[in-house]
Amino acid sequence: MRVASDGGVWLAGQATLVETAANGAPGRLVELPCGDGERIGAFVVLPDGFLVAWASTPYNGARVERVDGAGSRCWSAELPDVRLSYEGVMEMSAASGWRSEPMAPWRPEVFSPERWGGLLVSADRVLATYVDWSSGIGVGFCLDLGNGRLVWTTPPHPTGERAIAGPGAFLVGSQGYGAFSTRWYDRDGATVAEWPSQGRLLVSSRGRIRVVEMDNDLSSERRIRRLHRDGRMTDGPPLPGYYTVGPVLSGDGRAAFWRDGKLQIGDVDLSVRTVCEGEGEGVERMLLLDGGRLFFVLTNDWATGDGRLVMVETDLPALDTGVWPCGESDPHANPVR
Repeated sequence: MRVASDGGVWLAGQATLVETAANGAPGRLVELPCGDGERIGAFVVLPDGFLVAWASTPYNGARVERVDGAGSRCWSAELPDVRLSYEGVMEMSAASGWRSEPMAPWRPEVFSPERWGGLLVSADRVLATYVDWSSGIGVGFCLDLGNGRLVWTTPPHPTGERAIAGPGAFLVGSQGYGAFSTRWYDRDGATVAEWPSQGRLLVSSRGRIRVVEMDNDLSSERRIRRLHRDGRMTDGPPLPGYYTVGPVLSGDGRAAFWRDGKLQIGDVDLSVRTVCEGEGEGVERMLLLDGGRLFFVLTNDWATGDGRLVMVETDLPALDTGVWPCGESDPHANPVR
């Protein structure tokens, strides 16, 4: 779901974009031409149209396309055919005497945009992240927004969290197979900084980067941290649990998030206090709206999808005006800056 600046809410079908107007009435229907087996994998709303990341099942190439408000094509970029590899992905076979060895490069059967942060737009750059769902190994493709030219790519890596860092710049996380890191890429693909940390990211109006760490290795100790531009980190207290809703950053520099059955607020100095406790967990977004009201969804049963909408009143001021104060960049869930 993407919300345009005029309040229209857009959803995607296989090859259509459908609007519900701000007053709740049915809005526009934009039909997009597509190839055999293609479907919309991710999209964002631009001021003058849309950007769409296409996928095909089985994988038969991928492309990113920019269209105007009526669906007419501005440009279409075929992405390079990929062969994936990663040192932590192992295999065993009779040929090796059933020894565990790094897996030879492979062509994915399903290669589609990542669910979270699969398509980000910042200034004149687009970051489209595609992932092989059988392994979790993905590649980020950075394109020129004006003409679709491929500018740079990331190496194959276990996909983690991603965010917009600034004009044309992106934060790209890696988690899994022993990887646990976040890298800052500038508009030309150069690495500005890299940290041994990964999780839910926040970028404030002052350019400060914080992360609420999430790691599948529950034996590790994870924290809320500040990531400095020179590669250093400032550590907050250890955070028990894993599943994290939010975080969301207020204008005074405090960050709220739900984790381990608690609504917690991290202060500017990274100290953490508990606001309230309850049941349920989740990995979705958290919204900070007027009057310090936090809205989020907690899941009671993963198998059935049973959950509930939670509203909590706090003393938090308005949402920070930075480039990435909450999941998907802002309350519009439309990561375009």
